[in-house]
This record gives sequence, C-alpha cells and structure tokens, in this order.
Amino acid sequence: MLFPANITDLVCHVIQSADRQIRTELQHGYIASENDYTSNFTGTIRRQINGTGHPGLEAQSFVLKPGVERKVGADACIVFANRIEFKVGIFEAKWPRLSTHTDSWDAVQASLGHSHFDSQLDRQAACLAHFAVWEMFYMEHPFTQQPPGFPHHGSACFWHTDAYAASSQRLRTERWHDHELLKLGPVHDIEHIAREICACRAGVAIAGSDYAGAVTQFPVAPASALVIRFDDDRDPNSWG
Repeated sequence: MLFPANITDLVCHVIQSADRQIRTELQHGYIASENDYTSNFTGTIRRQINGTGHPGLEAQSFVLKPGVERKVGADACIVFANRIEFKVGIFEAKWPRLSTHTDSWDAVQASLGHSHFDSQLDRQAACLAHFAVWEMFYMEHPFTQQPPGFPHHGSACFWHTDAYAASSQRLRTERWHDHELLKLGPVHDIEHIAREICACRAGVAIAGSDYAGAVTQFPVAPASALVIRFDDDRDPNSWG
C-alpha cells in the first residue's frame, strides 16, 4: 500500500468530498467549463488535504505543460506519493450536460475523420503500462437526480480500459452519443478510483520522487498535476 489504512481513508474521503462540493457548485451555475471544474476540484482537494493538519500529509499543485490537454487527451493528474515511491493517475474530464443538451460532448475531428473522444482514448492507451487512467464525467444534476446507475453525489468515472473496450467496438467515424455513455460500465465514483490506486490495485509504483520527470517523459502528460504525499518515521514497506 502507498499509505497506511487511516491515511488512505482520509485521502479518499477528501477526494470524494471535493467532487461532491464542486458538483454542488456546478448545479448552481458557479462552474463555467470542464477546465473550471477540474481546476476547482483539484484545488479543493489540495486545500482540504492541507487543512487536515495531519502530520506528514500534504498536497501541492503545479503546472506541467500549459496548453497541452488538446493534444494528449488528458486534463490533469493526481500523484499519490510516500517517501520511497509514487503512483500517477491521469484523467480526461468531460461535462456532457445530459440534463440540458443532446449528444453535445463529442465531435468528429475534421482532420482525422473520426471521434475526438476515441482519439483521446487512443492516446491515453500509450501510458497504461505506467499510469492509472480514468475518464471522469461531471454531472450538473441535483443529487440523486442524475441518470440511473451514475453516482448520486459526484462524478461518473470509468476506467480507461472499459471505455477503450467500448471505443474499439463502435463506429469511430461517428461522434459518441449520450446513449453510449449511459450504457458504458462499470461506473464508479472518484473515491473508488482513488482507493484502488492507493491500495496498489491500479497503476504502477515508481521509485523515487521525480514526479514531474515521470509524468512529462510520456506524450500523454497532462497540463497540471496535484501531488498528495504522506511521510512519517515508519518504513512504508511496513504499512502492508
């Protein structure tokens, strides 16, 4: 495990709480775009992690490659780190506006002649051997009024492997439609995603602490990163 059990619980609770808070702001019209949601989401995680005052636990945000998102198919990443190793999670954010729009969140790229989302999934696939990758769909619905099967209080998250499997079975010369998203699964909340990474069931542990170096060496490197780090006097290998 990357963290002791109590730290994993705390970190995952904070991440879920942040998503819930920003979904509330999206409901009330305080969030303007996908990028605005992502920025507020990661910023809220950072503030809440640091606000816990837990010894050895801290969070820091930094920009990796400004403006890179349109090319690589990832909006941001969260790095989970201890004293000796870390894991990188990256995600692509979508706001499909399912309550107000129809089939509005994807488009056919004129240069390639196929779905933009499919091309993003293709680019993400290149880093699966190194990162934990998921797709995160923001919901503007009031709590519990989102589409059936989606999380009641936060975003709908899909592991990249599940989205990519669906992508490989569809007609890529067409944009994704809402009904394809609604039948995509399994669907998870963000707490599940974070817990799988912290419990070492997703992603690959990287030795050391060169977070930026590990992320930016891949073409899929997103524009910004949030590092959540825990360190105390115990040997991380003893956390079990």
